[in-house]
Order: sequence, then structure tokens, then C-alpha cells
Amino acid sequence: MVRRAGEICEMVMGRDMRKFIFVIAGAAFLAFAGGASAQQRLPQGTQVLPGPILPGPRLPPEVLTPTIPSACQVDPAIRSVTLTKGSRPLQVRISYEIVNAGRSTWTSGANQQGANLVARNGNTGRDFTSYQRLAARAAAGGSMLRFTSPMIDNAFDNFEFGGHVDLTIGYDPDILIDGNNCNDDSNNGNNRLRIENAEILGFMRGTARSQTFRP
Repeated sequence: MVRRAGEICEMVMGRDMRKFIFVIAGAAFLAFAGGASAQQRLPQGTQVLPGPILPGPRLPPEVLTPTIPSACQVDPAIRSVTLTKGSRPLQVRISYEIVNAGRSTWTSGANQQGANLVARNGNTGRDFTSYQRLAARAAAGGSMLRFTSPMIDNAFDNFEFGGHVDLTIGYDPDILIDGNNCNDDSNNGNNRLRIENAEILGFMRGTARSQTFRP
């Protein structure tokens, strides 16, 4: 009987010991897991710096910063027209200047641009005409053409009908599609200067030997 009781006690203690070991092992696992989780949480405000960046292949500067061609801004413009009286009555000489008023150098073909001058006597209907080519190259602010006509006899009427002067800048029809933006006029508003009848009469009747007109 005593032996039987001892065996039963040993069995009970064995089961308890196994439970105890199981509980201890489980607690140890939870403690390990909790510790690992705690290690993954960084304190608030901690900065995580990126790893070192290894140098890559060295590229030529033109690949890193490619050159973008800049657009030209050119502007052939009539600066002035000057009328000058001759030694004989109704005799007049006409001078004018055309400049590149843009901020870029004008670069074009020799026959792609020109200036057309018409001076009409309002009484006789007679025209003095002149066509001159503009320079194929002109720096920003530079002159593209200076022209002075010969003395024109009976250029205008000084009694009633006066006349007019018409100066215009013109271009070859294909100038805008030639692939060159350094000969594309950025402002057509200064490509014409017209001296009207009243201004012609005022000059012809006045005492001034010369008068300059501007756009």
C-alpha cells in the first residue's frame, strides 16, 4: 500500500513538473519575442540615415547638363525717315534707316529681306520707288540698312495735293519655314512708316530744310 501511494505521488509530481517546465519555456519564448519587438521599435525622433551611396560611372558634362538651343529674338524695325529739300523748288531727297531692335543677332540669307520705298506726288500721281536689300547679318541694336535717294525733282505738290511717303520692310514668303528662327521677325508693328499728305504739305510749305519722321 505504501509503495502504491509512492508511485501515485511520483506520477502526480511528474505531471506537475512537466507542466512547470512547459510554462517556464512558454514564458521564456514570450519574453524573447517581446524583447525582439522592443528592439524593432525606435525611440521617437530617431532618424534613420540611408546607407552609403556608391559612386557610379562618371558621365561627361554634356550628358549631365545637355545644351538647349536658345531661341533668337530679332526685330528689323524702321528707325526714321528724313526728308531734305534740294536747291530747286519741289526737289526732295529721302533718307531712312532700319535697325535690328531685337536682343539677338539677325542672321539670314542675302535675298530673304528688303525695304521698299514709294514716294508719290499727289498732284501728278508720279511715284519714286526704290527697293533695297537688308543686311543678312546685324547685331542686336545694329543697323541693317541706311539709304539715301538722289534728289527727286517735283517730288511732292506744295499747293494742295501734297503726296505721301510709304516705307515698308518685306520678307521672302518662305522665311518663316526655313528652319532658322534668327530671321523670324518678332514684331511686325514697326515694319512700316507712312508720311501722310498733311505732313508732306506741312514740310513742303514750311521753312525747314529737313525734317525727320519716326514711327
